[in-house]
Formats: sequence, structure tokens, C-alpha cells
Amino acid sequence: MVGNLKVGKSTIFSNLVGQRQYPIRHPESGTELSVGQLSSVSYQRHYQRILDAPGFYSLQDRSEDAFLVRDLLVGRQVGAVLLVLDAKNLARGLRLFFELSEFDVPMIVALNMCDEARQRGVEVDVAKLSEILGVDVIPTVATEGRGLRQLRRAMAGARVSRVRLEYAEEPKNTADKIQKMEAARIQAEQLSSRVMTSRPATRATWKDRLAALSRKPATGIPIAVLVLFVTYLFVGWFGAGVLVDWLEGKLFGEVILPWLQGWIEHIPWQWVRELLIGPFGLLTVGLVLSLAIVLPVLATFFFAFALMEDSGYLPRFSLLTDRVLRKLGLNGKGVLPLVMGFSCVTMAVLSTRMLDSRKQRIIATLLLILMVPCAPLLSVAMVLLAQLSIWATVVFFGLLLVQFFVVGVLANLLIPGKRPDFVLELPPMRVPRLKATLVKTGHRIGWFLKEAIPYFLLGTFVLFLLDQLGVLDALREGLQPVSVKLLSLPEESADVFFMTVVRREAGAALLAQQAASGMYDGVQVVVTLMVMTLMIPCINSVLIMYKERGFLVSTSILIVVIVYSLLVGGLTNFAFHWLGVQF
Repeated sequence: MVGNLKVGKSTIFSNLVGQRQYPIRHPESGTELSVGQLSSVSYQRHYQRILDAPGFYSLQDRSEDAFLVRDLLVGRQVGAVLLVLDAKNLARGLRLFFELSEFDVPMIVALNMCDEARQRGVEVDVAKLSEILGVDVIPTVATEGRGLRQLRRAMAGARVSRVRLEYAEEPKNTADKIQKMEAARIQAEQLSSRVMTSRPATRATWKDRLAALSRKPATGIPIAVLVLFVTYLFVGWFGAGVLVDWLEGKLFGEVILPWLQGWIEHIPWQWVRELLIGPFGLLTVGLVLSLAIVLPVLATFFFAFALMEDSGYLPRFSLLTDRVLRKLGLNGKGVLPLVMGFSCVTMAVLSTRMLDSRKQRIIATLLLILMVPCAPLLSVAMVLLAQLSIWATVVFFGLLLVQFFVVGVLANLLIPGKRPDFVLELPPMRVPRLKATLVKTGHRIGWFLKEAIPYFLLGTFVLFLLDQLGVLDALREGLQPVSVKLLSLPEESADVFFMTVVRREAGAALLAQQAASGMYDGVQVVVTLMVMTLMIPCINSVLIMYKERGFLVSTSILIVVIVYSLLVGGLTNFAFHWLGVQF
């Protein structure tokens, strides 16, 4: 599956494969693709899997994503190509079609966003376009599910297009073809003019007016503040408050755990009982932390994030923040990986590839690793902060925000390089479809369950072993100069930091359990959350950072992050006690 950026490709992919998807890494480029298992009988005999390649604009691009698609096509590693086009930007997509047709691979075209094209007064003669290209062209509106059934049926009939690029001089080999594909742009523009007709755009709707207001600073900033406040209420109050209280207190605390403990008490081996329901039990710690504390807040966050994506608001937020991010050496495009970091820092570091310069990629990676709490960590932080004074929340996020700008400005001054210009296409504002939003949220929750729960259980098991072997006490004692003297935390905070190395949110969830037992006061909770946020990203994000940024840059970032987090933690602790702050 191939297409330009922002054409709805991922939405079509999710509708085609549902939950039957998993990531793989291309061995040569290192690019990660989503692979979906096809099971519908309409195309089951023809294709077994579909690969969702990252979006790009041309095979001439020097990006890893374009290289990956070229490699797959040259090596004949795919049976067919499903090309997704944006109906309102037809010429740009057709250029990619002409480039792909040179590889003599069977193709089918999904002409997506037909509703948005009509709103702008653009009509495409689909039958004529299909006849000229020599392949099936299926009009779709992926966000509403329109045309996807026809697309499924048509996939089995993908065929090689008979159109070819016209060269002044015939290329001699595939590499030569790629170099001479400027002809694709000209032919794409000529063809789009033959199949497209324009009429006066429909009257401006309230969505159009809202779209205009959301990108102007005078009205866009209040709208952004309102969006963030409503998101905080939904995630912080409903997710971290109502849902967590019900799941952890009622469902697990009063029903599931007492029932399980009744059965486990009959097990004759004490170490097995300890392993399951002890202080570091797989059920009482690992399962409860992941399902009762992290999952409900994560689900509400993913739902809110999907609403902002599907409504078309995120690109406008990027445009609105461009002027501020310039001070940090980034541009408006940089807000996309930064916002994605609140979902998953690992995936956000991968997404820094979209940035246009090495300097921007290094700055974005530093800010992601150092300042941005991922959704699972953020969810537990909200649970803990909700139990304290509102000023704890204000101080915690306020300190992070101030440091975010200070570190960004310093990184911009110290890291050499220039900031490229910012060009962004704004999709129209739309009302998100509840079904599509729920499907996207469900996929991300499924990813969390498959990806994170094993780490929760692994971290709990490691702590259980260390505790049984007496190693945990020695490690706690070794960390006392930092945890007890510098940060004024209890000795048991060492368990939290060990767990955090395995998964950030696992450490935060363990902190929630320790705080619930009365082990921490409000100031200690805020200091611990500050250090955890700044200090230790999860193993996955560290590995991805080394792959994306290289050994020297990644090691430098880790050293800076560890030293900086301990320094800020110590200063924050000192300032709170000196000022007599309590939460």
C-alpha cells in the first residue's frame, strides 16, 4: 500500500485488516512497516498480506521510505500495489502512479477524500480515469467507510497499467528510469486536467469558519487552550479519576483479587504464592498496574488523540505553534512528533524522520527523551496528581514546560545547522466518525496490551527475584546517596527507578502503589515524577534512539539526560523544602 502523505492510507489499511496487523522492520533500510493479514474470501486466494509503506511524494525522494518502496519493487518482493490518491490533489498522486507503472507491477487505485474534493468544487471522472490508466479506480471516503467494500472486491483484479512515461530518450535501466522521472510530473498534470472539472466551491460551512479561526493566533490560541483543557478533563478527571477508581478499587480490589487469592491460598509452595500475590506479585502488581491503573487513562488519551487527528485539528495546531518552535530550532512540523510523544516516545523518535534537517531531528529527539512523558507514564502521573492539591499539577507541568523551552533554546544555540522553511498542507476540518475513532483507539489499545503488559510482568518478576535473593536491599542501600540524601525520597523509591528501566509506566504504576500505602508525601510524589520523566526513557525508546541518531549523539543525549534529571530533582527538592511547599 503506497501513497503520498496525509491521503488517508492508514485509515484504509486499518479498515482492510482490522486487528490482524503487526510491525516488521525492513532489513536494508531499517524502516518499520505495518503488515496486515488479509482474510476476506474475496481476495484471500490472491494475496495473504498487505504492507502499509510510509507515505512519500516521489520515487525520486532521497528518503528511506522512498528507498524502501524502490527496493521492494526492483526485487519483485510484492505481488501488487494498492495506490491511495487524494482526489483534491490528483496531479500530485498521479505523478507517483506514473513512476510506479514503470515497474510493470499490477496496481489498483483508491481515489480517497472524494467528499473533500467535492466541497472544494472538484469533480473527477472516475470512469474516464480508470480507462486511461488501465486499472480499476475506486472512489472512497475512508473516514466514513464509503467505497471500501468495492475496494476489497476489486483487489483481486489488480493488473499492470498500459500507460508509460514518455521520454525524449529511452532509459537504459531501472536506475536510469528513476533519474528521468521528471516527465511523470508533466504527464500527471496533463492527465489530471483531462479528468477533473471545477465548479464554484460550496458555501462556507461552520467547519470552514472554525478551520479559519483555529489557525489565526488571536482566535487559535484560545481554541488551543480550550481543546487542551477539555482533553485534560476527559483524561485527567474521567480516565484517571472515575475509571481508575472503579477498576482498581471496585473491580480488582473487591471482586477479582479476593477471588483469586482464595484459590491461590491453596497452593502449597509459599514462593509460588509470593510470586503471584506477594509484594511483587505478578497478579497484585503486574496485572493490576497495567490493567487497572494504566489502561483506563491510556484508553481515554488514545480516544482524545484520535479525535484531534480525525478532525483535522492537529495540522492547524502545528501551524499555530510554528512561531514558538522556531525559537527551539524546529518549525511547525516538529510539533507532530512532539505530540506523538505523549502517546509513545518510541514511535515519536521514529517519526522524527519527517523533519527536514539533522539539527531538527537531534533537537526533537532530545526533547522527546528528556521532557515528554509518554501516555502510560502520563496516565499514572495524572492518577497520582489527582489525589493531591491542584497546585501539584500546576507546578509539575509548569516546571516541565519551562524546562522544555529552556532546553530547546539552548539546544538550538549549541547544535549547528539551519532550520528549513515550513510548508504544510491543511486538510479540511471534519466531524470525526465515531466508528473510525473507536477502531483507531481499539488498535492502539491492542498495541499497548501486546507490547507493554509483558514488560510489566517482566519488571515485576525481576523485582521479585531481586527481593528473594536479598539483592534489592543492597541496591536500595547503594542508591541512598541519590534517592534519600539528594532527593529526600524513601529507600523503596529505588524499586520504582529499577522498574522504570524496564518500562517508564511500570515504574510510575509501582510509585502509585507505594504512594497509596502512605510511603510518600505530596512533595516526594512530585519530585519522583519529575525525575522519572526527565531521567529514564524505556528500553525500546533508547534502542530506537541509537538506531536513528547513532552511537555518539545517543550516548551524549543519555549522559545529558541522566545528569540533568538528578540535578533538577535535587534543586526541586531543595526549593520545595526551603519554601515550605506542601501538596
